[in-house]
Amino acid sequence: MKAQSDSSRGTSAPLPWIWHAVLAAGPALGVLAALLDPSLAESALAQAQLEIVRGALGAAAAALLGVWLLRRTITADVRGTLARWRAARRDPRPSALVPGVGPSGFAIVLWIALAAWGLSVAGGLAVGARWLELVTYENGPLETATVVAYGAAAILALSAFRRERRADGAGGRSLRPALLLALAASCFLIAGEETDWGQTYLGYETPAAFQDANIQHDFSLHNLAPPGAVPATRWANWLLRLLALMGGGVLPLLLWRAPWLRRLSFALDAPLPPWWSQVVLLLAVFIPDLPGVYERNNVGSELREFSISVAVLVWLLATRLASGESVGGR
Repeated sequence: MKAQSDSSRGTSAPLPWIWHAVLAAGPALGVLAALLDPSLAESALAQAQLEIVRGALGAAAAALLGVWLLRRTITADVRGTLARWRAARRDPRPSALVPGVGPSGFAIVLWIALAAWGLSVAGGLAVGARWLELVTYENGPLETATVVAYGAAAILALSAFRRERRADGAGGRSLRPALLLALAASCFLIAGEETDWGQTYLGYETPAAFQDANIQHDFSLHNLAPPGAVPATRWANWLLRLLALMGGGVLPLLLWRAPWLRRLSFALDAPLPPWWSQVVLLLAVFIPDLPGVYERNNVGSELREFSISVAVLVWLLATRLASGESVGGR
C-alpha cells in the first residue's frame, strides 16, 4: 500500500526535465531527416540506404512525440517502479518471478512436444533428411506457422497489456504495461517482416529505396544490405541467434546468480519467459545451418525461427494467463 500511495502522490509532481529533452529531440530528428540528401551519395546502394535512414529518422521523431504525449502515465509508472525497488528489501526467488505455462497437464504436453520436436529435428539434421526441405521452403508450412505464432503472440501481449492497464488505472504501479506493449510491437514487427509486410501475399511492387538496398529486392528490413564488412545475408540471423542466447542462456543464469537482476525484475514487474520458453530459446541457438547439405541454405535458419516463434508464443500465453495475478509479488 505504501508503494502505491507514494506513486499516487508522485503523479501530481512536476514532470522530470527529461521530457523537455524528448519533446526537443522529436523535431530535431525531423529536421535532420529533411536535411539528408540521398542524391549526394556516390552509389545507388548508398543513396537507397540514406533514403531508408531518412524514413527511420522520421519514424523515430513520430515515436518520440507519441512517448511525450504519454509522459504522465510513463512518469507515474517509473515512479511506481522505483517505489517497488525500494520496497524489495529481499530479492525474490526466481520461481516467484518466472510464470508457469498453465495447468500441469498442459505443461506436461508442452514438455513432451518439445522432446518430440527436438529429437525429430536433431535426427533429421544428422542424416540430412529430405522432409526438412519440404517444410522449410520459402513461404512454406513452417514459415507460415512462424507468422501465425508471432501474430497470435502479439494479440496475447496486447490482451495482457489492456488487462494490466485497466487494473492499473492511470498508471503508477510498474512499467509492466509498457513492457507488454513493447513485446506486442516486437511480435507484430517480426510477423510483418516474415511476410515482407504483406508483399508475399499481395504481390505489390517493392519501393525504389528497398529495391536497391535490399538483398532480395523485397520490402523488408532484415534483408537490407548492411554497411561495411558485415556478412550481407547473415546479420539478421546472427541477431536473432544472439537474442535467443540472451533469453535462453544468459537470463536464467543471471536469475539464479544475480540478486540485482531479481530485484530489478520485481521492480519492473517484468513479464519474464517461463522455463519452457527459455529452454526452447537455448536449444534453438544450437540448430546448425549445415551449408552444402541441402539444396537451399535456409533449412537450419527456418527451423530456428520457427522454434523461437513457438517459444515466444508460449511465453506470451503464460504472460496473458498470469496478467492480473501476483507473479512477482505485486
